[in-house]
Amino acid sequence: MKSFVLAMTLILAQVPFAAFANHYKKTATTDTTGKMSSVFAVVESMYRRFAEERKVPGLAFGIVIDGKLVYANAFGYIDTEKKIHATTKSIYRIASMSKSFIAMAILKLRDAGKLNLDDAVEKYIPEIANTKKLTADSPPVTIRNLLTHTAGFPEDNPWGDRQLERTDEAFVAFLKKGISLSSVPGLNYEYSNLGFTMLGLIV
Repeated sequence: MKSFVLAMTLILAQVPFAAFANHYKKTATTDTTGKMSSVFAVVESMYRRFAEERKVPGLAFGIVIDGKLVYANAFGYIDTEKKIHATTKSIYRIASMSKSFIAMAILKLRDAGKLNLDDAVEKYIPEIANTKKLTADSPPVTIRNLLTHTAGFPEDNPWGDRQLERTDEAFVAFLKKGISLSSVPGLNYEYSNLGFTMLGLIV
Protein backbone atom coordinates (compact mmCIF):
# COMPACT_ATOMS: atom_id res chain seq x y z
CA MET A 1 0.00 0.00 0.00
CA LYS A 2 1.44 3.34 -1.02
CA SER A 3 0.97 6.52 0.95
CA PHE A 4 -0.69 9.63 -0.35
CA VAL A 5 -0.21 13.34 0.07
CA LEU A 6 -2.40 15.25 2.51
CA ALA A 7 -3.59 18.77 1.96
CA MET A 8 -2.31 20.88 4.80
CA THR A 9 -5.70 22.50 5.14
CA LEU A 10 -7.11 19.20 6.37
CA ILE A 11 -5.13 19.68 9.55
CA LEU A 12 -4.61 23.40 9.87
CA ALA A 13 -8.32 24.04 9.62
CA GLN A 14 -8.30 22.91 13.25
CA VAL A 15 -5.41 25.17 14.26
CA PRO A 16 -5.67 28.82 15.33
CA PHE A 17 -3.36 29.59 12.41
CA ALA A 18 -3.64 33.37 12.62
CA ALA A 19 -2.29 33.22 16.16
CA PHE A 20 0.44 30.85 15.00
CA ALA A 21 1.42 33.19 12.15
CA ASN A 22 1.46 36.23 14.44
CA HIS A 23 3.61 34.37 16.95
CA TYR A 24 5.97 33.39 14.16
CA LYS A 25 6.30 36.95 12.89
CA LYS A 26 7.10 38.22 16.38
CA THR A 27 9.76 35.62 17.06
CA ALA A 28 11.19 34.69 13.66
CA THR A 29 13.80 37.45 13.56
CA THR A 30 15.09 36.66 17.05
CA ASP A 31 14.41 32.96 17.13
CA THR A 32 17.93 31.89 18.04
CA THR A 33 16.79 29.61 20.86
CA GLY A 34 14.18 27.72 18.86
CA LYS A 35 11.11 29.48 20.24
CA MET A 36 9.07 28.25 17.31
CA SER A 37 10.02 24.61 17.78
CA SER A 38 7.22 24.07 20.29
CA VAL A 39 4.67 25.44 17.79
CA PHE A 40 6.01 23.23 15.01
CA ALA A 41 5.83 20.27 17.38
CA VAL A 42 2.12 20.92 17.96
CA VAL A 43 1.41 20.96 14.21
CA GLU A 44 3.45 17.79 13.71
CA SER A 45 1.61 16.02 16.52
CA MET A 46 -1.68 16.84 14.80
CA TYR A 47 -0.42 15.27 11.58
CA ARG A 48 0.75 12.17 13.43
CA ARG A 49 -2.58 11.83 15.23
CA PHE A 50 -4.47 12.29 11.97
CA ALA A 51 -2.32 9.67 10.24
CA GLU A 52 -2.82 7.20 13.07
CA GLU A 53 -6.59 7.71 13.22
CA ARG A 54 -7.03 7.50 9.43
CA LYS A 55 -4.50 4.67 8.91
CA VAL A 56 -2.37 6.82 6.60
CA PRO A 57 0.83 4.85 5.83
CA GLY A 58 3.01 7.93 5.47
CA LEU A 59 3.06 11.61 4.66
CA ALA A 60 5.21 14.69 4.22
CA PHE A 61 4.20 18.21 5.20
CA GLY A 62 5.54 21.72 5.31
CA ILE A 63 4.67 25.05 6.88
CA VAL A 64 5.01 28.09 4.63
CA ILE A 65 4.80 31.62 6.00
CA ASP A 66 5.29 34.75 3.91
CA GLY A 67 6.34 32.62 0.97
CA LYS A 68 9.09 30.81 2.88
CA LEU A 69 9.23 27.19 3.95
CA VAL A 70 9.89 27.49 7.69
CA TYR A 71 9.42 23.86 8.72
CA ALA A 72 9.10 20.48 7.01
CA ASN A 73 9.03 16.88 8.14
CA ALA A 74 7.88 13.45 7.05
CA PHE A 75 7.13 10.10 8.63
CA GLY A 76 5.85 6.67 7.75
CA TYR A 77 6.37 5.03 4.37
CA ILE A 78 5.79 5.95 0.74
CA ASP A 79 5.78 2.21 0.03
CA THR A 80 4.90 -0.11 2.91
CA GLU A 81 5.72 -3.29 0.98
CA LYS A 82 9.27 -2.20 0.18
CA LYS A 83 9.60 -0.30 3.49
CA ILE A 84 10.62 2.91 1.74
CA HIS A 85 10.45 5.73 4.25
CA ALA A 86 8.74 9.01 3.45
CA THR A 87 11.02 12.05 3.41
CA THR A 88 10.56 15.74 2.71
CA LYS A 89 11.93 14.97 -0.77
CA SER A 90 9.34 12.27 -1.49
CA ILE A 91 7.31 12.81 -4.64
CA TYR A 92 3.56 12.42 -4.26
CA ARG A 93 0.73 12.48 -6.73
CA ILE A 94 -1.24 15.53 -5.63
CA ALA A 95 -4.42 14.56 -7.48
CA SER A 96 -7.17 17.17 -7.41
CA MET A 97 -5.16 19.66 -5.40
CA SER A 98 -3.83 20.65 -8.82
CA LYS A 99 -7.27 22.15 -9.48
CA SER A 100 -6.47 24.98 -7.08
CA PHE A 101 -3.39 25.89 -9.11
CA ILE A 102 -5.34 25.78 -12.38
CA ALA A 103 -8.07 28.00 -10.91
CA MET A 104 -5.45 30.47 -9.67
CA ALA A 105 -3.84 30.57 -13.13
CA ILE A 106 -7.22 31.26 -14.75
CA LEU A 107 -7.91 34.10 -12.31
CA LYS A 108 -4.48 35.60 -12.97
CA LEU A 109 -5.24 35.53 -16.70
CA ARG A 110 -8.54 37.24 -15.94
CA ASP A 111 -6.79 39.89 -13.85
CA ALA A 112 -4.35 40.46 -16.70
CA GLY A 113 -7.26 41.06 -19.06
CA LYS A 114 -6.49 38.01 -21.21
CA LEU A 115 -9.86 36.34 -20.67
CA ASN A 116 -13.24 36.80 -19.06
CA LEU A 117 -14.84 34.21 -16.79
CA ASP A 118 -18.04 34.44 -18.80
CA ASP A 119 -16.29 33.78 -22.11
CA ALA A 120 -17.57 30.74 -23.98
CA VAL A 121 -15.06 27.91 -23.73
CA GLU A 122 -15.20 27.30 -27.48
CA LYS A 123 -13.52 30.71 -27.94
CA TYR A 124 -10.37 29.03 -26.63
CA ILE A 125 -11.14 25.40 -27.46
CA PRO A 126 -13.12 25.51 -30.73
CA GLU A 127 -13.21 21.71 -30.89
CA ILE A 128 -16.00 21.54 -28.29
CA ALA A 129 -18.37 23.17 -30.77
CA ASN A 130 -19.15 19.61 -31.88
CA THR A 131 -20.84 18.87 -28.55
CA LYS A 132 -24.57 18.40 -29.07
CA LYS A 133 -26.71 20.70 -26.89
CA LEU A 134 -29.46 19.16 -24.80
CA THR A 135 -31.92 21.93 -25.64
CA ALA A 136 -32.23 24.40 -28.49
CA ASP A 137 -31.82 27.36 -26.11
CA SER A 138 -28.98 25.83 -24.08
CA PRO A 139 -26.33 28.46 -23.23
CA PRO A 140 -22.69 27.88 -24.14
CA VAL A 141 -20.33 26.38 -21.58
CA THR A 142 -18.30 29.20 -20.01
CA ILE A 143 -15.02 29.34 -18.16
CA ARG A 144 -17.05 30.12 -15.03
CA ASN A 145 -19.00 26.90 -15.57
CA LEU A 146 -15.78 24.91 -15.73
CA LEU A 147 -14.45 26.54 -12.54
CA THR A 148 -17.66 25.84 -10.61
CA HIS A 149 -18.36 22.33 -11.96
CA THR A 150 -21.59 23.53 -13.57
CA ALA A 151 -20.74 22.90 -17.23
CA GLY A 152 -23.29 20.09 -17.50
CA PHE A 153 -20.68 17.33 -17.80
CA PRO A 154 -21.51 14.12 -15.92
CA GLU A 155 -19.48 13.35 -12.79
CA ASP A 156 -16.40 11.50 -13.98
CA ASN A 157 -14.52 9.92 -11.08
CA PRO A 158 -12.51 7.71 -11.43
CA TRP A 159 -12.53 8.12 -15.21
CA GLY A 160 -10.43 11.27 -14.93
CA ASP A 161 -7.61 9.44 -13.18
CA ARG A 162 -7.17 7.22 -16.23
CA GLN A 163 -6.66 10.17 -18.57
CA LEU A 164 -3.48 11.54 -16.99
CA GLU A 165 -1.20 10.17 -19.70
CA ARG A 166 -3.10 11.80 -22.56
CA THR A 167 -1.21 14.37 -24.60
CA ASP A 168 -2.83 17.71 -25.39
CA GLU A 169 -3.28 16.50 -28.96
CA ALA A 170 -5.06 13.34 -27.83
CA PHE A 171 -7.26 15.35 -25.47
CA VAL A 172 -8.25 17.80 -28.20
CA ALA A 173 -9.04 14.88 -30.52
CA PHE A 174 -11.27 13.46 -27.78
CA LEU A 175 -13.10 16.78 -27.40
CA LYS A 176 -13.58 17.07 -31.15
CA LYS A 177 -15.73 13.92 -31.12
CA GLY A 178 -18.26 15.65 -28.85
CA ILE A 179 -18.79 15.51 -25.09
CA SER A 180 -21.62 13.79 -23.26
CA LEU A 181 -23.82 16.17 -21.27
CA SER A 182 -26.02 15.32 -18.31
CA SER A 183 -27.62 18.74 -17.89
CA VAL A 184 -27.84 22.20 -19.39
CA PRO A 185 -24.81 24.35 -18.45
CA GLY A 186 -25.36 26.41 -15.31
CA LEU A 187 -28.19 24.32 -13.85
CA ASN A 188 -26.48 21.62 -11.78
CA TYR A 189 -23.25 20.91 -9.92
CA GLU A 190 -21.39 17.77 -10.95
CA TYR A 191 -17.73 17.28 -10.11
CA SER A 192 -15.80 17.31 -13.35
CA ASN A 193 -12.17 16.38 -13.95
CA LEU A 194 -12.91 16.91 -17.62
CA GLY A 195 -13.86 20.53 -17.00
CA PHE A 196 -10.64 21.30 -15.14
CA THR A 197 -8.57 19.55 -17.80
CA MET A 198 -10.16 21.95 -20.28
CA LEU A 199 -9.19 24.86 -18.02
CA GLY A 200 -5.64 23.55 -18.06
CA LEU A 201 -5.73 23.53 -21.85
CA ILE A 202 -6.97 27.14 -21.85
CA VAL A 203 -4.12 28.16 -19.55
